[in-house]
Amino acid sequence: MMTREHYINAVRDAALSVAVLEPAERSMLSGLKMIYGTGYGTGARGLTYYNAWQGPKGQCECGHDSHDALIEICAFAEESLVQLAGTVIHEMGHAVAGKGKGHSKEWLTACKRLGLRNIKAAGTVYQSAMFVPALRALLAALPAPDDGKVISWNQAPATLGQILGLTRVRPCAAGVGSRGGRSRGVGSGSRLRKWVCECGVIARVAADDFRATCGKCGTEFKSG
Repeated sequence: MMTREHYINAVRDAALSVAVLEPAERSMLSGLKMIYGTGYGTGARGLTYYNAWQGPKGQCECGHDSHDALIEICAFAEESLVQLAGTVIHEMGHAVAGKGKGHSKEWLTACKRLGLRNIKAAGTVYQSAMFVPALRALLAALPAPDDGKVISWNQAPATLGQILGLTRVRPCAAGVGSRGGRSRGVGSGSRLRKWVCECGVIARVAADDFRATCGKCGTEFKSG
């Protein structure tokens, strides 16, 4: 079975086979973690989390901790296999360009070096012609995923509670509250912190450190 998880990693491998990269960049992209997630409430096609994944080796050759990027491709924004492949390379471009670069010239150049051309910062209508011919041929040869598909939401609500709608969403009892917590102390409040990018996309994450860029505007999420 070709799952979405297998497919997005196969796209990564195809891009690496035709990309013009420095050895360190190639090694970094080969080692980053790539997952197929939901993207609930973000509206993003993909998200790049910098320094968010420690590989199995734990340390790089110089002896320091090795922290790689983690890329999430979002199921609820999926439109087609062409868009899925384009988003994979879009996010790989962010990993190459580096933290804080957003949709800059560095990012555009990285996408071109990975075989993706004529791309926009947001709202790109992905077409096969955007991939260089060698990459286009490799992508066309990939088996289509046969693990089903996400149930689309035509107007995706902004929060997980609105999405579920049927029941009140309760925070995980195992979480540590950011404001105290009745289960962890008096005056708890939500376990989820609010993070906002420059275009207004809101993400609520149970973490004090959220290293991610918005797939729409390319800016980093900041604590709201």
